[in-house]
Amino acid sequence: MTSSTQNNSKRDDLQGVRGLAILSVLGFHFFPRQFPNGYLGVDQFFVLSGFLMCMMLTKSQELPIFSFFTQFYTRRLKRILPLYFLFILCTVIALYTVFPTAAILQNKKSAEKAVIFLSNRSPTENENYFKKLSIALDLFTHTWSLSVEVQFYLLVPLIFLIGRLFKTLFREIYFVATAILSFGYHVNSPTSVAFNSVFARIWQFSIGMLAYFIVDNRKDNTIIYEPLKTMESETGELLEEDEVVSTLEESGKTRWVKNVVLVVSAMIMLIPIELTPLGTRGLITIFTGCLIVFDVENVLLNSRFMIYIGDISYALYLIHWPIYAYVKLTYYRNSWILTAALFLSILVAAVLYETYESWYLNQSNTLVGILVVALFIQNLLIINKDEINEQMKKPQNITLLPNRTFPRLDGVEPNMNFDDAKLLNAYWNVYDYNSPELTEPGCVPVPKKSWCEFKENGTEYKIAFFGSSYVPNHHKLIIQECRHRAKTISMYYAVGCEPLATPRKPIDNGGFTSWIKECAHELINFVDFIKETQPDYVFMLTRWFAVAEPYDNGPDNLSNDTVYLEMKSQLRKMLPNIKKKLFILDSIPRVNTVAIERIVKEMKVGKKTMTEINQELYKPQRFEFGRHRHAGTQVTVTLIL
Repeated sequence: MTSSTQNNSKRDDLQGVRGLAILSVLGFHFFPRQFPNGYLGVDQFFVLSGFLMCMMLTKSQELPIFSFFTQFYTRRLKRILPLYFLFILCTVIALYTVFPTAAILQNKKSAEKAVIFLSNRSPTENENYFKKLSIALDLFTHTWSLSVEVQFYLLVPLIFLIGRLFKTLFREIYFVATAILSFGYHVNSPTSVAFNSVFARIWQFSIGMLAYFIVDNRKDNTIIYEPLKTMESETGELLEEDEVVSTLEESGKTRWVKNVVLVVSAMIMLIPIELTPLGTRGLITIFTGCLIVFDVENVLLNSRFMIYIGDISYALYLIHWPIYAYVKLTYYRNSWILTAALFLSILVAAVLYETYESWYLNQSNTLVGILVVALFIQNLLIINKDEINEQMKKPQNITLLPNRTFPRLDGVEPNMNFDDAKLLNAYWNVYDYNSPELTEPGCVPVPKKSWCEFKENGTEYKIAFFGSSYVPNHHKLIIQECRHRAKTISMYYAVGCEPLATPRKPIDNGGFTSWIKECAHELINFVDFIKETQPDYVFMLTRWFAVAEPYDNGPDNLSNDTVYLEMKSQLRKMLPNIKKKLFILDSIPRVNTVAIERIVKEMKVGKKTMTEINQELYKPQRFEFGRHRHAGTQVTVTLIL
């Protein structure tokens, strides 16, 4: 097109807006330091979604109420589900085959939420555990916005029908009021709620709906909105209907204003300086509404490249994150391979769009429905395959050895072969402390606190556990030995964090350090836990990161060592509240989980001795630093080796 007004067939510029949004999101995911504000592309998608859904509902508003709802949901779900469920299926297969086994459990839980569009639910602390470890990037974390979108589907017909009761001016006031109420909820909610809640996002959808009514009220000039043949990247939306709407008269002023809005929007999203989220989110939302209202041609938005990126954006958004996660885990800090992964994502998305997506969009509703049901069932089966296999196994009688009171917690049985050992190793790599074998039931959450308590029948002592994920890893063993003398057993843990010091250097876990700031605040929580519970005996169980950091000035200058001084400070705050004794799990070598998966294979091959295999199972570096610092604290504690 060459004219300034889009008076041909469709709003290609909206596909261009979608293309700009997905490119900014890709920049944020692949290169967060260079594009720290790229996440604002999500906000653009929500505005576009409100506009497009309002368009669909307007066309169907004269239908009987049942048909009004069924037509809307049939079209929306037909567009979203076939590709979405195929993406989940392929990602779970990749999870079982090419990703580390330690990544499986968290991603299985994430897949369960994604398949029923609950990815925007705030994670529990246990779910956060694997997110804090680089080896378990959540392959479905990006589906949160699609969950918001689908949840909004449940609300938007009702919002639209209420708005239809008002005349033009009052209808616009209604949508403005809806947006203001939702924005107020967004501003006054905790960060996680404001980010994930559909109610905290309604204001952005409402801006899009309001933009549609403003455009629709112009009756002088008309254009036809034809199918744009793509789904919205983050939210699964599609311009699919022929719709007659008004357009602005050709105006140099309008074109100039649209160009300014576009340039400012692009600068906000692409500038390499992190901006305040609330203000920039509000500006991008309003500016996107303006880009919709000003339907004059723009050189960038109407370019073939941007339109095609908009076309493939739904597939591109779904598949780019698992590709990114795999490359990040396998080729950490290799920017060239990371860039290649970005282009690979675009290529795969284009192939999916031209083949599978284009195919199912042209099939009957019945055929697509059968496809969706088949994919959904297959997803449920593959996500829960381990549980299904476990249920199909014949129950085994566990025989206690003469010298044992309780059965082994690790599942080791007499006469196990190599294959049995391999399966058991894989099981523990996947389930870690979430395994039911390690869980002692009956810990009741304390009201308004972050810990729980076991109420015991003993009369002598109050016992407390605290630390990192090692607490749920080891608590059952200690409870079995001590509960008969305990009045209460209190338990508090902050996954990935230590009670005595907070990490100051990148963790040797793939280099991901996103949780370090959280651990600084946990130091206060650990002290408060001991002060409020006032236990007789305390077990500090943790994996040492900070305590095992290199010295500031060598091993002979602990008096000037930052980590050591913080350890002493924490202990001095805790010890006055411990009536008898504090037991500390000493700094021990970290396990090399990747090597665990190779044990059986290397034993079968027989080229390595057991000593060599054992040496590969742990990382001997730096744990001595922790032991040296513990020995120098000069306080009365007992170290557990």
